[in-house]
Amino acid sequence: MRDEIGELELRFSKMLASINMLIEEGYKNKISQKEAELRALQSQINPHFLYNALSVINWKAIAAGSEDISNVAGLLSTFYRTSLNKGKDMMSVRDELLNTKSYVEMQLIMHDDNFDVVYQIDEDVLDHHMIKLVLQPIVENAIEHGIDQKRSGKGVLRMSGTLEGGAIVFRVEDNGPGMTQELVDEVLVQQSKGYGLFNVQERIRVQYGGGYGISIKSELGEGTCVTVKLPK
Repeated sequence: MRDEIGELELRFSKMLASINMLIEEGYKNKISQKEAELRALQSQINPHFLYNALSVINWKAIAAGSEDISNVAGLLSTFYRTSLNKGKDMMSVRDELLNTKSYVEMQLIMHDDNFDVVYQIDEDVLDHHMIKLVLQPIVENAIEHGIDQKRSGKGVLRMSGTLEGGAIVFRVEDNGPGMTQELVDEVLVQQSKGYGLFNVQERIRVQYGGGYGISIKSELGEGTCVTVKLPK
């Protein structure tokens, strides 16, 4: 009798554990569903609210004769419009560059124009398409870890875009202090504090395969060049 009762208790415990697990899974699924619904709602509301708010700021700035504030509002509007890209992950190279240039212009304002920017973009790359938000994180790194760390002389940020064979090739260069080879090897293979290159690399590899992605050349005391290779 005791064995039978023990067996019943064991089965009952297992059944309770299974029920609790199902309840927990159902609860988690419900939360995930609601979070997805909220994100979908936010994606519809936030852009319109943001654009309207920036339009008001721009209008107020123009009315007050504050050209610098109007300029920042316009840059922010362009940056977020191209970043959101109507929820699409692919965009033209032209818009990707517009997004990046808007970001650079805002950085120049925040830095009081204390660094120079040189663009060398071939016209024939502009109408090709690519996944969005590839260049901006690279430029952000070049400014934060390159130009901002420069101790003497004026910083220079260079960006080029060309067609080379069957690929689109971008290069982002800074004349900052450079990186050690150990850090160069690290930032592309794992999450590194302060660097967003790993995520960009993963997105490129998932979208286009292992033949494409980011490579880095850096020399201490001289600067860093980040190359991005994408298919046409």
